[in-house]
Amino acid sequence: MINKEIKTLNELRRAKSAYNFAKYYDLDNAELNYIYDFIADSNNKVVGNDKGLFFYVSDKLVKQINKSLASEFAGNVSSVSISDDGFYVVPIVTSSSYSSYSSDNSSSYSGGGSSNNNNNNNNNNNNNG
Repeated sequence: MINKEIKTLNELRRAKSAYNFAKYYDLDNAELNYIYDFIADSNNKVVGNDKGLFFYVSDKLVKQINKSLASEFAGNVSSVSISDDGFYVVPIVTSSSYSSYSSDNSSSYSGGGSSNNNNNNNNNNNNNG
């Protein structure tokens, strides 16, 4: 819990961002309050990933805390960042393509060809009519 009386809209927005950030890491009250106070300066930001939390002042690393992403986000989130500008999550994007491998090279997969064949057949039928 943030141990400050929130008086301004900017402080409310910063508190909301800090609480959202805390959902991704197991932060104690001291760490949550430190982050809230740290991002009050517009030059400061905190970036978290699966290796920990990194505190930057004007893009210079000034502090690191070893923390792991909460288990429900591990493998789904690349990084989480917070600054006076707001709170941002960068998801891990995985490819949806399919590939197959066989040790005897007897099988392979290729998809998407039937649509083109149907279009070509339809075009040929239209030209022959």
